[in-house]
Amino acid sequence: MEYKVFIFSDDIIKGQAQFDFEKFNKICAYRLIDISEFIIEKFDLEKSFLENDKNLIIFCDNKNLDNLIIKNIDKISGQKKIIDEQIVVFKKEEQMIVFVPIETDLELLSKVFEKQQNSVYYQYKIFGLGKETIISRLEELKKDIPDLKYKILYDNLLCDIFISYQNDEVTLIDDKKIKIVSAFNNNIFSENSFSLSKIIYSLLSQKNKSISILENITKGEIINSLLEENDNFLEYLKEVKIKSFECDNDDVLVDKTLKFLRETGSDIALVTNGKFNENALNLKFAIADKNEVHIYNSSFKADKNKCIEMAKNSVLFHLMKKLRQNDFAF
Repeated sequence: MEYKVFIFSDDIIKGQAQFDFEKFNKICAYRLIDISEFIIEKFDLEKSFLENDKNLIIFCDNKNLDNLIIKNIDKISGQKKIIDEQIVVFKKEEQMIVFVPIETDLELLSKVFEKQQNSVYYQYKIFGLGKETIISRLEELKKDIPDLKYKILYDNLLCDIFISYQNDEVTLIDDKKIKIVSAFNNNIFSENSFSLSKIIYSLLSQKNKSISILENITKGEIINSLLEENDNFLEYLKEVKIKSFECDNDDVLVDKTLKFLRETGSDIALVTNGKFNENALNLKFAIADKNEVHIYNSSFKADKNKCIEMAKNSVLFHLMKKLRQNDFAF
C-alpha cells in the first residue's frame, strides 16, 4: 500500500521539535508500506490537502488535531476508527486517511498498517553485500515466489530486509522461507530487530566475558555504538582507549593486541588500525583471546565518514561472528 505523508507543524519547521524519520521508515518498511511523497509545512487550518483515492497520513500537533479533522470532516467519508485514543483513521473501501498527533509514539502506526490476511512477514539483517546485489537477489527470488513483496533499508554494508508473501498452506517446512534464507545465508546475522551491538552485548553477558577496546581510525564509533544501544555494557567493558599509533604490518598489530590484552586483564581484546589513502580506507583490526589473535583486513572506498561507518560495521560484524563461533580460549 502507498501513502502520501503530510507533517503540519510550526515547531518542526522552526527546528524546535523533531520527527523521527528513521523510526517512521522502519515501521513503514516492516509493513511493506511505500511513501509516495513527504511534505512538511506550517500548520494552516485553511489549507486544502485531501485528495481523492489517495491514502494519506497527516501529522500535526495534538492541540490542532481535532480542529483539523472538524474543518475537513465534510470531505471525509468512510468508517471511523480511533486507535488508543490518539490516532484517527477514516477508511472507505481501500482508501485510508490517517490523522496522527506528532507527540504520539510512532509504534502505534503498526496498528494502522494491518497485516494482509494469509501473509507472513519476516525481517532479516544482513552484512557485507552491496545494495544492488541485494535487490538483484530479491528480484530473482520473485521469479520463484511471484507474490513476494519486499522493502530494504541500507546503511553502510548493513541492510534490513523486510519480506512478505502469501502462505495459504500450513506446513511443517516453509519452502519459500528456505529459498529466501538460502539466497542470503552467509550474510544473515539476525532474523529480528537485534542490531550487531545488541547481539554482541547479549553474547558477552551470556558468556560472562569482558572486553577491552583500542580504537584508532574508527575514532570511538565502535564503543559509542555498543554503549548507546546497551545500557549495561559497562559491566563487560574492562577498558577503552582511543588513540593514534603506527602499525606497519600484522606482526606489530599482533604484539600490540596481546600487550593490550595482558595489561587490561580482559577476556577479549579488540584493536583497530587503518589509514586513508586516495579516497579509500585500508582497515586492519585484531580480535584476541588468551591463546590466539585473529587478524582481519578490509578496504573501503567512499567519503571519509562513510568509510568510518563501514569500518565500524565490519569490526562489529566480525566480533559478533567470532563470539558466536564459541571457539575463544578464555
